[in-house]
Amino acid sequence: MPVRVDWDRQPVSIHSDDKDELERLIEFLKVRFSIRKRSIVMPDRESGGFLFFVYQPCDPRWITEFYLG
Repeated sequence: MPVRVDWDRQPVSIHSDDKDELERLIEFLKVRFSIRKRSIVMPDRESGGFLFFVYQPCDPRWITEFYLG
């Protein structure tokens, strides 16, 4: 399932309809790229689904790598 990333927001927010997918993405970013400064996955009250925030630099290619393997 695709995610939507709001790069124009500070902090960057990552959205999906699938909470488990976001949890897997968090784990991937943590293990592969040492992303540690982020929020928990929470309900997206504006758009529905779920989201989390990343509070440190995150390269867009890292998220692509999660989906393309």
